[in-house]
Amino acid sequence: MSSPWTNSMAGYFPSVWDVLKVRYLLQWKLSEGFPAELVDEIIDAAEYWPSTEHHMVEETERRVILNDQDQVLLKTVPLCYSRKSLEESSEPKPLPHRGLHPCRKITFHLSSHDQGTKGFGLRADRYTASWTWFDTELIRGAHTRNMYVNGEEQELLHNERGQVRQHYGPKDELLLPRDNKVQVNGKHMGNLQNTIVVWHYQDKIHSDSPEAHEIEGTKGRGRSTLDGRYVRELEVGDSIALWARARFPGWRNYVYKATVRVFWAL
Repeated sequence: MSSPWTNSMAGYFPSVWDVLKVRYLLQWKLSEGFPAELVDEIIDAAEYWPSTEHHMVEETERRVILNDQDQVLLKTVPLCYSRKSLEESSEPKPLPHRGLHPCRKITFHLSSHDQGTKGFGLRADRYTASWTWFDTELIRGAHTRNMYVNGEEQELLHNERGQVRQHYGPKDELLLPRDNKVQVNGKHMGNLQNTIVVWHYQDKIHSDSPEAHEIEGTKGRGRSTLDGRYVRELEVGDSIALWARARFPGWRNYVYKATVRVFWAL
């Protein structure tokens, strides 16, 4: 879901200062001024929110995730915090925000493909039985966990770099792509797939609805990510880890780019 204003300003992402200035003008500089509640509605309708963007950083041109050697591609800076403040202060203060759950939107930009196989193309069932995918792991209260030390990001999760090959049994919840996956690669497609996935706080597609099942089958998205719950429940200080995964012999997840942008209201 997006507003006409957002579409007309593609590529423009306001800073915290930009949003504070607009709020000030709407509330105090008009002839009569708008009440704070109406200003909130105007800001949200325009999706005029500050955001932070997080990139997969690689020295090489791509990262290859092998069977059962899942890797964290990136971890977002804790919601409503700046990396600089987390690095420089033992008691960092959050950036301005509105409410206990200020997150409004999360966008994922992925460039990837699996190992590819000749003879396969844009099949209707390309997301069925595809064993390379992306999902997220929530890190609660990441702002308290010394995420950055001496300018270096620290590992907070087990086996983030896939150093040790894991064994996933039949009952392991990570054996196969789950309903909360961000995106599945089209199977047996060696050509680069560029995908944009948007999670919005106003999304309301129930995971068991026919629409959700259709989106999962035709777009490769997780159907439980379509109701906006993951955005609405994000708390100040939380971080999101983006995992790339691959299963079964011969399957590989080739990742060329991964970017996550997190928007919040103030």
